Amino acid sequence: MGDNRKRFRFQLNIGFIVFIILFIYLTITIIVNLMKENVSVCRVEEGQIVNSASFTGVCIRDEEVVNASGNGYINFYVGEGDKVAKGGNIYLLNSNPPQSSNARNSENTGLNALAYGDIRDQVTVFARNYTDSQFSQVYSLASNLQSLSTEMVSAAKIQDYQANTGNGQVVQTVESGIVSYSYDGYENLAVESVTKEVLSGSKYELHQINPYTYIESGQPAYKLVHNHQWQIVIPLTADQASGLEDVTSVNLTFKKDNIETISDFRIHQGSDGIYGVLTLNDYMVRYISERYVDIEIVFEEAAGLKIPTSALLTKDFYQIPIEYLIQDNRSYEEGFYCERTNENGETVADFRTTGIYYRDNDYFYVSMDDFSLGDFIGKVNTGSEEERFRIGATGQLPGVYNVNKGYTQFEIVQILHKNSDYCIVTENLNYSVALYDNIVLNSETVTENQIVY
Repeated sequence: MGDNRKRFRFQLNIGFIVFIILFIYLTITIIVNLMKENVSVCRVEEGQIVNSASFTGVCIRDEEVVNASGNGYINFYVGEGDKVAKGGNIYLLNSNPPQSSNARNSENTGLNALAYGDIRDQVTVFARNYTDSQFSQVYSLASNLQSLSTEMVSAAKIQDYQANTGNGQVVQTVESGIVSYSYDGYENLAVESVTKEVLSGSKYELHQINPYTYIESGQPAYKLVHNHQWQIVIPLTADQASGLEDVTSVNLTFKKDNIETISDFRIHQGSDGIYGVLTLNDYMVRYISERYVDIEIVFEEAAGLKIPTSALLTKDFYQIPIEYLIQDNRSYEEGFYCERTNENGETVADFRTTGIYYRDNDYFYVSMDDFSLGDFIGKVNTGSEEERFRIGATGQLPGVYNVNKGYTQFEIVQILHKNSDYCIVTENLNYSVALYDNIVLNSETVTENQIVY
């Protein structure tokens, strides 16, 4: 009986084997990547950190309100914010009101293109800075426009007024100064009398002296500011006062017009809190009709390379006193002569220029990878223990992990300024980060020399 059984022979397929190997490799790669902790990387950019705060301050000037010397309809010779000399004409009083037709004609001729330009500028500045939380700015705008209109029409109207009313009384100033036609009862305010209630403005009321209104003797006719020096008093927290304790000048910005300037600064202990006093000699005329101003003060400002604080870490280094740095006679390179005992018990020395990361006033900070504990630093074969320094003391330096090469490398940073989120570090420092370097965002998630990609 013949053997009808079929024999099956397994034939080796190279393509199938290659497919299996690739499948296994891809599977392992996917599993490893899924199990691998994701390392976030960020790029070093240029930037700046500004530590600033906004305040509403109360203005203090050397000012006084001058009352009318008689009764009558008042009109002004001098515009808002203009300087008047001693004995100069300041206002006109007349017992008769102006004729409405002549007044209207004078008003039409008095408002020229320059006048309309000033009004437009005031409204533009207001619209750019207005916020609903500061609705009181509307009243300030109304006051400023009223002052502008007073200045614009008074010069033209006063001639017409004198021509039609011959019995007017011209009043001169007793002192020179800068003129304003608004008053608020705070003209005698001093730094020592500023309180939280004054700064709140809850009882503040501004009065405007308008031309061609009837005024009685003894009522306010104008306000005179005697010089350009003025002060702004702001409230401070205990932390702010502590940080400004040794500060004598600050950079400030008037938020209304975005004007930047520098002012003298001092801290005043008030009856109900701590206050900052800013003394200026500029821009008094610009804000002569305003008792409260919104300002921003820059406490600190630093520019350089900007990195997240989460990227920072510290690393230990050996410290070598700076007097042990020497220059090689042949190469003229600076470094250290390091004496050590080799495996055969022999004392050998070599000149090392690498691994020197940083220098402060007392020490060089050298890498623990390039120098060893117990090595001696000094001149070769001196035989004097006093001229040698034994490595042992350590110190820490801040730094980040650079991953430009695909693995983490520690690089030092010199911090110029730091807040809770970012820090500014020095550029062009040896063994430090450079612009556009890639660094680990969170230093706690990796270790040194770890492969990240």
